[in-house]
Amino acid sequence: MKDTYSRGYKAAALVLLLIELAVLCLPVFGGSTAFLLLKGFWQHGNQLQHIAAPLLLLICPAISLFLLLKIQTSRTADTTDKFVEDLLPHNENTPADCGTLFFLSGPLTNQSFPLPAYTNVFLGRSSQLCQIVVNTADISRKHICLCYHAAQHTFVITDYSVNGTYNTEGERLIANTSIEVPDGSVFYIGNKQTSFRLSA
Repeated sequence: MKDTYSRGYKAAALVLLLIELAVLCLPVFGGSTAFLLLKGFWQHGNQLQHIAAPLLLLICPAISLFLLLKIQTSRTADTTDKFVEDLLPHNENTPADCGTLFFLSGPLTNQSFPLPAYTNVFLGRSSQLCQIVVNTADISRKHICLCYHAAQHTFVITDYSVNGTYNTEGERLIANTSIEVPDGSVFYIGNKQTSFRLSA
């Protein structure tokens, strides 16, 4: 969009400069050019019969200069914006912005899955509802939701299951209730045959 505006400004400035050249060099004022009219006015006090001549000579360059300055200002702003954008961190999740879920036991033992920062990742039996699929009968279709909080290096876990999610002390998480847990937390799901560790 900005490039379109710049091209429009350039075209307008070029048209005005062409008009300026025509007024200066072509006999468009009763057989006289604007330059000759103004020369006679300043040197001999001749009556200025065509007021359009000085107006065009003043207005056209002024507008052309304004348009060219507008283009330059737009380019400077674009360059500044690009410089600032390069300095700012990007929103895309890099490996440093991801937590990790590592299976300690169960059908996915020794497999790990990335947990992008501030993104809900569902684990369960259904491939349509979950990004991490554990296809065993004791796992609910949508068993748990995990979200990695990169700034605090913590995880938020929410249990939606029938058979439950348990911590290492055997305590079952309260269903449909989100809790924040630290890096290195271990959980068991379903009949406790499947376990995983959360790592920042």
